[in-house]
Formats: sequence, C-alpha cells, structure tokens
Amino acid sequence: MFLLLALGALPAFSQAVMKGQVVDKQSGEPLQGALVQVTLKEGKKAVALTGLNGQFVFRNVSSASHKVTVTYVGYETTATELTPGTELSITLDRTKNDLQNVTVSGKTDRGGEKYTMQIDRKADIVQNSVSARAIEISPDLTVANVTQRVSGVSLERSTNGEGQYPIIRGMDKRYIYTLVNGIKIPSPDNKNRYVPLDIFPSDLMDRIEVSKALLPNMEGDAIGGAVNMVMKDAPATFSVKANAAVGFANKFFTEDFTRFNNGPSLNSSPRQLNGSAYQAGMQDFPNSAFTYIPKHNPLASVLGLSIGNRFLHDKLGVLVAGSYQNTYRNVNTVFFDSETDRNTNNAVVTSIEQRHYSIQQQRTGLHSKLDYKFDNNNKLNLYVAYMNLEKNEYRSVSDTSLELGRQGPGTGRISNSYRTIHDVQQIFNATLNGEHSLTKRLSLNWSAVYSKATDNNPDVAKLNVVTGVAKDPVTGNLVQAPHNLDASSSRQFFHNSDEDKSGYLNLKYRTGFGKSKWEWSVGGMYRDKSRSSTYDNYNLRPTNPSIQTYDGDISKNNFYVFNPAGTFDDALNYDAKEKIAAGYAMLKVEWKKLDITGGARYEHTDLTWINATSTAVKGKTGSINYYDVLPSVSAKYALSKRQALRFSYYSAISRPNFYDIVPHIGGDNDADWKESGNPNLKRTTAENFDLRYELFPHDLDQLLAGVFYKRLNNPIEYALENVGTNVYYIPDNFGNASNYGFELDFVKFFRWFGVKANYTFTNSEITTTKVRRFSTPTGQSSELVSQTRPLQGQSKHIGNISVFVKDDNKLGLNAQLALGYTSRRINTVSQYLDNDIWQKGFAQLDFSVEKRVVKHWYVYAKVNNLLNTPAELEIRQPYTGAAVVGDVPYQEKGKNVFIRKDTYGMNFLLGVRFKL
Repeated sequence: MFLLLALGALPAFSQAVMKGQVVDKQSGEPLQGALVQVTLKEGKKAVALTGLNGQFVFRNVSSASHKVTVTYVGYETTATELTPGTELSITLDRTKNDLQNVTVSGKTDRGGEKYTMQIDRKADIVQNSVSARAIEISPDLTVANVTQRVSGVSLERSTNGEGQYPIIRGMDKRYIYTLVNGIKIPSPDNKNRYVPLDIFPSDLMDRIEVSKALLPNMEGDAIGGAVNMVMKDAPATFSVKANAAVGFANKFFTEDFTRFNNGPSLNSSPRQLNGSAYQAGMQDFPNSAFTYIPKHNPLASVLGLSIGNRFLHDKLGVLVAGSYQNTYRNVNTVFFDSETDRNTNNAVVTSIEQRHYSIQQQRTGLHSKLDYKFDNNNKLNLYVAYMNLEKNEYRSVSDTSLELGRQGPGTGRISNSYRTIHDVQQIFNATLNGEHSLTKRLSLNWSAVYSKATDNNPDVAKLNVVTGVAKDPVTGNLVQAPHNLDASSSRQFFHNSDEDKSGYLNLKYRTGFGKSKWEWSVGGMYRDKSRSSTYDNYNLRPTNPSIQTYDGDISKNNFYVFNPAGTFDDALNYDAKEKIAAGYAMLKVEWKKLDITGGARYEHTDLTWINATSTAVKGKTGSINYYDVLPSVSAKYALSKRQALRFSYYSAISRPNFYDIVPHIGGDNDADWKESGNPNLKRTTAENFDLRYELFPHDLDQLLAGVFYKRLNNPIEYALENVGTNVYYIPDNFGNASNYGFELDFVKFFRWFGVKANYTFTNSEITTTKVRRFSTPTGQSSELVSQTRPLQGQSKHIGNISVFVKDDNKLGLNAQLALGYTSRRINTVSQYLDNDIWQKGFAQLDFSVEKRVVKHWYVYAKVNNLLNTPAELEIRQPYTGAAVVGDVPYQEKGKNVFIRKDTYGMNFLLGVRFKL
C-alpha cells in the first residue's frame, strides 16, 4: 500500500501544487466535503472536495495565479485568488436568510466516527469507543478482536488464536464485566462470570464503549472497567446493509483440515437423559467421534444483513439484523510439561508434546430492536438478541517422555492421544425499557430484563494410545513397540446454564441554582441469578489391552464402560443461586466550565450453592452474604472549547467465579493441570483513580493523555499448589496489590491519510509467598520466601499504531494497516520461586481495505496475522538440561526454559458490501 502511495506521489515533484484549507469563519472548524473549483487555462475547471481536515490539493497546475471558488451547503459561496506554492486558509460565512417559518429535520449517523467521538467527549466518565464505521473497515470480525484497538486493552486468546477476553489496563478478565445496551448479561462460560466476547459478531454493533471508570448508576463489580456493546438501532429512514465474503487460511496450502462426525453423539450424558440409576453401555458412545475425515482447502464464509425503517409517522422504529461467520483454522503447538527440581529449584522439562488442532467455528448473531414513541414524553423500547457460537475441534497429541537417557534404554514411553470437542455456547437477551418525562423536571426510566446463557459441551471424546520403546534383540537399537490402547480413554459431558431475571428503575430530577444546573438521580436494581452445572466423565477401557492395538480404525477395537453410573457425585454437579440488590444516589452539577458527578452505590450479595459431593466433603453446601458501599466522583473541567481535564475516583469489587468457590478436585481430565475449588475465597475490593487531559484540535483529530492508579485488596489469582502428592491449579487471595500507569491516545488526519496510535504503560505489584527448594548435606529441603511480581495477565507495554487511507467522497476508498503489540506477561503463577510461566511479547500485523465500485456497492478484503506471529510461553530462568541426557528440541542452555509455542498462520477474507 505504501509503495503504491509513494509511486502515485512522484509526479508531484515535477509539477506545481496548489493547496489550502476551508474552515468555518465563526468557529474555525474545518469543513469536510466543501466543493472547490479552480479555473485553469482556456477556461477549463478542476474540481476537488475537501478532506477530513478541510484541506484540498490540486496538482499539475501552472505556476500562474488561479481563481478559486468554494461552495458548501448552508454557507455563502466564496471566490479568491490562489498562487501555487502558497497555502491559503479560506473562511466561509454561514448563509443568512430571513424566513417566516422554519422546519428543521435531520438525522445523526449514530455509527459514524464523529458521533462516537462526541459521545466520548460528553461522557461523565473516562471511556474510549469504537464506531460502527471504524469496526466495518477494520481487519476484525468479532467484538473481542475489535477491543484490542482501544488504548490499554490487550487480549487473552482462544486455542485458534482469535481474541476471546479483553484485559483492560493489566486487569485480568475477572475484573471486567460485559454489557449489552448498558445491561449486564450472563456468561455461557462453564467456569466463570466473564463473557467470552468472541461469541459476538462485530457487524451488529453501533459502537463499542470501553469504560475505565464507574459512576453510582453503574454496577460496581468492574475494577478493571466495562465493555458496553451498543447494538444497531432503528435508522431515521429506510436502510439496508448486506455483506458476503469468503476466506482462506494459508496453512491449508500445505495441510488438510481434519473433520469428524458428531451427529450420532448424545447431546447430554446418559445419566442426564435416563436418570441417575442408569448404567451406561458402549451403545451410548458411538465411534463416529473417532472417525476422522480430511477436508481439502476449506473456505470460510461470512454473511450479514440488516434492514430498518420507521413507520406510523416515525413513531415506530424497527431494525432486524443477522450475521453468520464460518471459519476454519489449523494450529500447531509444541508443549513441554515441567516440574521443579527438589535440589536446585530449577524448572525441569519432563516431556514434550507435539499438538495439532483443526478448529471450525460457526458464529451466528440475530438481533432486533423496536421503539415506539407515544408522544414527546413517553417511549418504549424492546430489544431481543440471540448469539450462538458452535465449535468443532479435533486435536492430536504425540507425547514423548524426556527421561529415557536418565532411566536407561527400553524404559521410555511415547503416547498418542486424539480428542474431539463439539461445543455450543448461546446467549439470549430480551429487554423491555420505558422512558418517561413525568414533568418538565422529573423523568423516569425502567428496564425489565430476561437473559440466559448456556454452554453445552457433550461427548468430549478422548482416545489414548501408548507406544513403548523396546530394544531390538538383534541390533540392540531402540524401536517403537505396537500402538497399545491406554486405559484412560474417556467420554466427558459438560453442561452449564446461567439465567438472570433483572429489574432496573431510575429517577432524575433537574433543577438549577443561579448559573448552575443540578441533576439529582436515584435508582435501584435487583437481579435473581440461577446457575446450574452438570458434569459426567465415563472411563472407557479396552476389553483385552494386552492384545489390542490401534491402527487408525476404531471399529476394530472393543471397549467397556468402567464406571457406567458416570460421575454423579462430582462437585461440578452443582446449583447456585445469587441475589443482588442495589441502590444508588447521585448528583450531577454543571457550573460554568466545571461538571461534577458523584454519589454512592450500595450492593448486597447473597450467594448459596449445593453440589453432589458426599456430605463428608467440606463445602457440599455453602453460602456467602455480604454488602458493599461504593462511593465515586467524576469531574470534568473545560480548559477551552477543544480542551478538557478529567478526574475520577471510584470504589469497586470483584466477586469470585462460581467455579472458583464450589469445592472440587479434578474437573476436566484433559487440562494441562488438574483444578481445585476454594470455598474460602473472598471478594476483591479496590480504590481507583484517574486523571486525563483531552485535546480535540480538529474534526476527528485528538490527543488524550492520562494516568491511573488502582489499589487492590485480596486480589484473586490462580496458582499451582501442592495438595498432598498432587499439584493443582487453585484460585486464592493474594494479600494486596497495586496497579498504576499512563496512557497516550493520538489521532491525526492529513486530508485522506491518517494515523492512529495509542500506548499504555502499566506497572503492577503483588507480594506473595513462594517455595524455594534446595539441597542440604542431609538431603532435600525447602523454605518459604516472599516475592514481588506483576499481577497475572498484566503487560507493562501495550501499543497500537494504524496508518490508513480514508476518502469516502471522491475515491470511496478506505485502507488500514494495523499493528498491535503486547509485551510479556504472567500466564500461570507457580507456587515455586522464579517458576512462573510467562507469555512472551506478541505483535500482530493486520490489513483491511474497502473500495466503492459503483453506487451502494463496495468490495473489501481483510488479512490477519501478516507476520504469522506465534504465541509462546516460557519460564524466565536459564535452561540447565539437567533432567535428561542429550539435547532437547527447542531448549537451549543458558536461555529461558521453553514451555509452549502456538503457530496460527495467516487468514484472508474477500467480500462485497451493499449499503442503502
């Protein structure tokens, strides 16, 4: 793109150039889209439209003076003389007409970048937003990926490399909540409260707001901030938007995609379908999950459609929108299992896994919005949405022990495993909202909300095959033994539902004292949440393991169900109820250049649970009951029409996840580490401070610079801890922590060319107790030591820079090259000193382009991960090589211990859009 732009500019060096800027005479604002005409030789005329910053350029003109005429709707036509080589600022006066009657009508482009910028400027809190238009021309297809373009936001990615959870200012996903049109929604995640944002297609959004502070009228469990998805609204006039695209992943040039047939599999566990007394047999577990079918060059597909209009003399607004995305990814992974040496405290790798994933994701989004305006004082809104993310994942693993040299030839073990997952996540939301002006000063709004999120992950099928290493009796060389079936093959069933019934009521009263405006607000919220989780794990064992071998055709093998009753007494079979009641009082004062909003919020939480464990197990039933008073204040001072200074303080909490609290040991037997619950977890509380300077010099140009500080009490993190002779991944409270930093956000346009850049520096500190192992003359020993480290998931440096071409008027061209960088961060906390697992720095380069071909029709393309950047994990201590004899792949002595590398490849999308 840059080469083409540079070549296009070459003729300008040999020709005269005439340029200038058109601005409003009164405000000095640049006027975009003004018509500029230049009279050339022989009476010919050249025409141009002013760009985003009001500038125009004429190239290849003679060096003589030329007459320039500028016209713009609503302004007086102006004519002047302009000589090439000089730059002139042309001011336009508004048209003055004496009219007897004036009728004014218009519409606002709610998805435009100007409107979105004004929303952020007028907001009472610190926030950054992304407009629908910016989303449309970005390289991103999901809401999760869009959020990474916002200052201070990094991503936690799913197995296929796509963004899944945002991390705001180094605060992990557990400290963030998700809203749809300002209403909190439940999570389909079977473990956590937070919502995976990869379930939402980005083309259903009017804008995405990332709030970095809270007010009393906002729910208080967002220490890190909140992501609010403002969905498409009914347009002012008839509107149709449609798009269709096909895509391809470059990995499929050299690899096939592996499919499997999940159709015959049960949709729920045999116990759930037939009752707790049912004894499962092999008839309940079809072999189709282990029948693998190669698919050559699979093509991704994307479809979208939205239709909206207003009826009944504009009283009724209707919008219906839908989106469908079907993508294919292959991911290759290298993973090392490790342990901590008892004598040296060094990280020792014990096995290496070569993993291959084939992942298909089908994402469907449907949403409708109706609003009815009874009169100027009363309005009803109805919003209904359904989101569905269906994933089919095949994984093959080759696991090689790295202890052959130490234990001697003939004792090694190589295992191969195959796993298939069919997972369906769904979110349904229905919100009825009323807005009423009771008097000139008093207004009321209310919402009645029903939401339900589910995750059904049925028949996760895993097959284990063991290949021993034996000594050839003739040559003495090590050779592979036959592929024997392992006794740990399994079929797992997960199901989770999270249902919310909520009500909101808010009252506002406006008054004034002298030159100041006062707005009093009071309100409340009540939510009744019901969460249910079921889990069954059936262990399948070969009938004759000593003589059965696996050659790729599972139909030749015979199994029996070792535990036909399932795992009915596992603690992951639980029901939880949570009731949250909240009320707030808030006052907003506008006085001259100063706006102050403040007040307090009260929240009461009542959580109870019961699980299926034996009554002798601690935590079979439990309850937590607590309340919080959360004060907050936000102030904005206008230094000038284009400058402002903001300050905010708020107190917030973070409730533990349900999965964290419910006591259990084990869980998913295919995770990298076994997991355990902790019923003694406390909620996290925090005090938060923000200060930001804002400058908006022209139209879409901006400069934002701010600092922030957070003080956390009882932060929750996961750590690897010993329980008896086993190591478990356990959530726990870790004392106190601090998190502080600064942000810069910069946007600058040069006619049709622009630059967007943001940078966030974050530093967090938490001191925890670690175990240090060492040797003594009498044997092995250990001691507890304190270590200060960053919070889990916090990156010190986060940056984005995008360069783009933006010419909606003349060329109908938009192009963007976007680079995002996230520095290293802790991925997994270890109980041992200096054994935390870190994710290395990650940089991703993406490209998108859109070109108008004829009226209403556009072609577009998106390319993701142009640099083919892998995600890598390491333990930041030198690899010593002490665990094995000989070299180990990917490990280098003196360098950090290599743990994992995921390679995703590049992805391409080409499509067409229609806009009316």
